[in-house]
Amino acid sequence: MIFMFKQLFWRPFLALLVLTASVNALAIDQDWEEAKAVVEETTEKMLVLMSDQSLLSANNKDRLETEIQNIVTPVIDFYGFGRGVMGRFARTATEDELQRFAGILKTTLVRTYSIAVSDFSVASYRIVPPRASSPRPELQVVNVVMTSSAGQTFNILYYMRKDEDRWMLVNVMVEGINLRLTFQNQFADMYQRARSVSGVIDGWEERVASTIAQVVKDVEG
Repeated sequence: MIFMFKQLFWRPFLALLVLTASVNALAIDQDWEEAKAVVEETTEKMLVLMSDQSLLSANNKDRLETEIQNIVTPVIDFYGFGRGVMGRFARTATEDELQRFAGILKTTLVRTYSIAVSDFSVASYRIVPPRASSPRPELQVVNVVMTSSAGQTFNILYYMRKDEDRWMLVNVMVEGINLRLTFQNQFADMYQRARSVSGVIDGWEERVASTIAQVVKDVEG
């Protein structure tokens, strides 16, 4: 009798646990799907640009950068990305310096994308589903594998964070090269010379141009 009572009690309870776990998994999967949709839409827009030969000529460099800026601005958290690049130095930076660096970093990233768009021809791409759910639903990683016209494959990880109701890009890793970490190391090195956050910001664009070129070179092999 006691055994039957336990069975009657535990079965609905276990069923509720399974249902709750299923709902949680569904919610987590939905978060990844939302982040993936943003990456996919942005990728498709970039591919349209890459197929427009008129934009890839040297004479249309400014127009290309403008088009790229229009695509990436709504989906990249430049302020958060900038704080990540500053690392420990962000704690002593003024709000004006944080905002100014976000603007300069925006220019830096747009130029990085424009170099990639001009030098790289994409034949196809696919998005790889995650092996496991993210332990933090508001943070998702979207893995994109791109294949060039030459048959080379490139593995890209987009780190996405949900900011209120929008998914924003906070970091990118291309073939194991962590873009934010690369810039972070550059910032720390420049700080040792400039001895101030403002000094680093003043010289950022010029110094980082060589870093961008090296990143592109490393990715292309």
